[in-house]
Amino acid sequence: MRKILVFAATLAFTLGAFLSSCAAQANSPSSKAQVGPYTVALRVLPAESFAGSHSAMVWDGGAKPYLLGHSPRPNHHMVVFIKKQGKPVEKASVKIRYRLLGGSSGGWKTLPVVRMYVRGNGRSTMHYGNNVLLKPGNYAVRVQIAGTPPHLFHIHIGKS
Repeated sequence: MRKILVFAATLAFTLGAFLSSCAAQANSPSSKAQVGPYTVALRVLPAESFAGSHSAMVWDGGAKPYLLGHSPRPNHHMVVFIKKQGKPVEKASVKIRYRLLGGSSGGWKTLPVVRMYVRGNGRSTMHYGNNVLLKPGNYAVRVQIAGTPPHLFHIHIGKS
């Protein structure tokens, strides 16, 4: 009987973790485009940690990262993964601007771009962006790489 209870608890935990992961992915907007010679994948994920030895991201240059729990209290991680000829671009000049569409959305905001990679996975996971505070709604995001004309992405941020 104890083995059955342990198995049931393990199964319930695994199923819960899987469904939570699926929900997070479903609420993680992404878009892909060809920008000049670059393939660019825009992703908006939950905010990531940069501080401490167990942080998710490693800062590798560029702007200072917005830290979790600090102003502006980021709730998302807006980043672009850039490839050229199928290989990750490790050093690029990247500009990201965004704005909430509709209503009193205000003008374009500049995202201070951090060059980073996933801790433990090395520079093959290099990406550019930062943590950011985003309200639910529709956004326009302009991404410019190394002087290419800016590419306009449209994403939707749902309620968490």
